[in-house]
Amino acid sequence: MITEKYIATIFFLIPFASKAQHTTEHTNMLWTGYYNTVRFNKKWCLQSDAQIRTKDWTRQWSQLLGRSGVSYTFNDHVTVTGGFAFFKIAQYADKQLFLKNEWRPWQEISYQLKLKKINFIQRLRTEQRFLQQVINNKKSKTYKYIFRLRYRFEWQIPLKENKIDFLAGNEVLVNPGYVKNTLFFDQNRSFAGLNFKLNTNTTLQCQYLKIFQWHSNTSVLEDQNVFRVNIIQRFNYKTNKPK
Repeated sequence: MITEKYIATIFFLIPFASKAQHTTEHTNMLWTGYYNTVRFNKKWCLQSDAQIRTKDWTRQWSQLLGRSGVSYTFNDHVTVTGGFAFFKIAQYADKQLFLKNEWRPWQEISYQLKLKKINFIQRLRTEQRFLQQVINNKKSKTYKYIFRLRYRFEWQIPLKENKIDFLAGNEVLVNPGYVKNTLFFDQNRSFAGLNFKLNTNTTLQCQYLKIFQWHSNTSVLEDQNVFRVNIIQRFNYKTNKPK
């Protein structure tokens, strides 16, 4: 646990070191999403989500995305997942909107530890990103490949049993292929929020995120305030299938 705390502290300090050295821009964002988990048995499940993200609250588009993956649970602590995601990423050039593509296979391993009623979750995710390039203000057929690594930890604390949970954590995203380049640090996400259990299958999640995202092509560190609302549904195939 001591080693994990040191690692988390180092990751958490990365964006602040970058922020001190470069110009910072501030923006506000709104993220909305729908998350769905279908469990087939004790070992296998399908996880999917769809999201809409806007910038300057709702004045500009930011991202549209769909993502899905298959998970295998080894035991009460360890789960591995592999999947695929597709993004439409907004880019503005002379007030003209481009929705460029990103194709993203991804894999992750998560570790869950329960400390009495508190739940501590760690996740390590790898992503193979294929980013469509815009040349002379036009979308091209050229794609840039970037391998990204993400580490996240999260605490979940029940406030009202089976009704409300408090959650808080941090995630750092880096590009290992650019370890000696300004592209190495991608972004850091610190978050806190509440989960409201609406019924057996459905949860409403409200979060605040503070994101520092590095744009190396403009030498700007973007300081983002994000309000996030998600609907999360979980279904057990054996329990819910028709008799």
